[in-house]
Amino acid sequence: MEWNNDSLAAVALPPLNMTLARYLIMQALKSGKIRGRSALHPLDIAGLSRLLVQVSNLILDCQEVHRLDIHPLLASGSEFTLLDVTLHLAPFSGDPQSRLAIRPYPQELEEQVQLNNQECCLFRPILPEDEPLLERFIGNVTKEDLYYRYFSEINEFNYEDLAYMTQIDYDREMAFVAMRPTAFGDEIIGVTRAISDPDNIAAEFAVLVLPLNTQYVA
Repeated sequence: MEWNNDSLAAVALPPLNMTLARYLIMQALKSGKIRGRSALHPLDIAGLSRLLVQVSNLILDCQEVHRLDIHPLLASGSEFTLLDVTLHLAPFSGDPQSRLAIRPYPQELEEQVQLNNQECCLFRPILPEDEPLLERFIGNVTKEDLYYRYFSEINEFNYEDLAYMTQIDYDREMAFVAMRPTAFGDEIIGVTRAISDPDNIAAEFAVLVLPLNTQYVA
């Protein structure tokens, strides 16, 4: 596998997770920015995604990283070889998150709460990985509630809509989800969202919840 230098690079901003890293790789493959040389060793997309997430975490955890250049990166199946790496370090002071174009996931805002029916739920900021859970949640909301939430008739949300709602900038937009654990995994039972204008003068705020006795429809 090699990068195609004849065209513009595929770009994604940290912080990355497995969903965003895989989307970046798929875009690079579709546009020919990554080229495979051997059919005997197909590209391990999950493995390359983990590598990109590890690089992203390095940038997040080490504020002194000023520049990191990995070129080339060779992939053979699930084996990855970094042939040339250049790392520049520089002193940094101040808010570590202010140096990033996208604010990292604010884990400190997670909170366990107990509902009136004694169920425990996790309130936390939304994540890109919540896309399929959000799609299921919206599918179980009544059309009337969707109309009052969005003030228009909505039949369904496509992939771009769901990506827009789950891949957010935590600095100017915030969405919290209420996660209820079940025997089949976590499910979303409520979403609240606030979006501010670029000048932080006005904001849009909305809440959408399911009744506690709602049974999910697959």
